Amino acid sequence: MDADLTPSAYRRHLEALLGFYAPLEARLASLPLERLAGLAIQERWKVSLLEEDLRAFGHDAHSLARLPRCEALPALPGLPEALGCLYVLEGSTLGGQLILRHLRRQFESASPPATFSFFNAYGDAVGPRWRAFGDAVNQASESAADDAFDGRAIQAAQATFDAFAAWLRQEQAHAALPA
Repeated sequence: MDADLTPSAYRRHLEALLGFYAPLEARLASLPLERLAGLAIQERWKVSLLEEDLRAFGHDAHSLARLPRCEALPALPGLPEALGCLYVLEGSTLGGQLILRHLRRQFESASPPATFSFFNAYGDAVGPRWRAFGDAVNQASESAADDAFDGRAIQAAQATFDAFAAWLRQEQAHAALPA
């Protein structure tokens, strides 16, 4: 994490995250994930948390809607792919705990104070939520009639990582252009 991270760079990063999460969560929401015991998918969405953080930077509903959105999303034709995609999103929530500590130190005296709703998504429950996700994935895999379930989930996780990295690189390059 950049020791010289500025509030405007943090805002741009949150904007890029929203640009990826918003269309991806919309796609995931169209799948029957609520039927998986223990997944509690409605409690895992992060778009509202990103929007909350961005509102602290002065965004409103209109400006949030105008932010660019990623169109090169991974294909999610079924449950294995959705769970592979969620593996990336949930794993980044777990890893976000390291980022959260850095952000709190970096912006402890910021005015107005920075908010970290996205990186503190589950608060103290991040570990139990990660384990519950793993349990839901294992249960889905064990009960799958498709022998290719695990391979499809892994491929979707890789495609999600790749799409996420490409989007962040694109948005970083766009932010570096002169205004």
